Amino acid sequence: MSRLAFILGVVVLLTGCVATVGNQFQTNFPVGKVFREKVELPQGDVILPDGEWTVLATDTGKNNTYHTFGTIALGRIDSDNFLRGFITIASPLDVGLGYAFYSSSFCDPQPNLLYHHTNSNVDMGRQSCFGVKKKTISAFDNFAEYVKVAMTNARALGADRPYDMLSAAFRITRRNKFLYVEYGFDYRQTAHQMLPGFASGEDVLLTRSFFPEDKVENVNAVVRWATKNAERVENAFLD
Repeated sequence: MSRLAFILGVVVLLTGCVATVGNQFQTNFPVGKVFREKVELPQGDVILPDGEWTVLATDTGKNNTYHTFGTIALGRIDSDNFLRGFITIASPLDVGLGYAFYSSSFCDPQPNLLYHHTNSNVDMGRQSCFGVKKKTISAFDNFAEYVKVAMTNARALGADRPYDMLSAAFRITRRNKFLYVEYGFDYRQTAHQMLPGFASGEDVLLTRSFFPEDKVENVNAVVRWATKNAERVENAFLD
């Protein structure tokens, strides 16, 4: 067998494997499927806040180092057919044990964040942090195309949605494992409706002002939820 034929054969084989992995991922997360408590990904589990979370979109694609990533958008739709929660998840499907993700500036405090906390930030090692900010739903996961698809599917399900939400975004890496998950909460509800059990508690020191001012308690509730669950999010995925 010639060297060229061998190389082409390997490329075809790898392409087929990637396609199979991507197809299996989308099969596991069909639009309309409902999850509670967690979703199970190839690299680990992702915890979900209380309630029923409906898959609104999935996608697969390559990152800048040619690893295949799977992405999921889930929504929590209330009895009035209004989108009260929105989650985006991105994690690789085919990274070998010999690869390690570089730490990024994501875990550096950013001036546009309402709150930021870093547990670990070791280059080529473990990175774990989260940040809270208000952002439009279309900006989730850096304006990813599957987010637009999710909103189209939400409308097809008869659900209305807010323009923006409070976002608690987590980045977790350890060697070849990687998770980016963004939890969105509709701050137009009361803090108790939005996150029961977190409307009151320890004082929160925000790094910048939030408007509308009468919804600062909602920001505090999201920070309390993220702080309490940061270790759970990390351990569920890494362990």
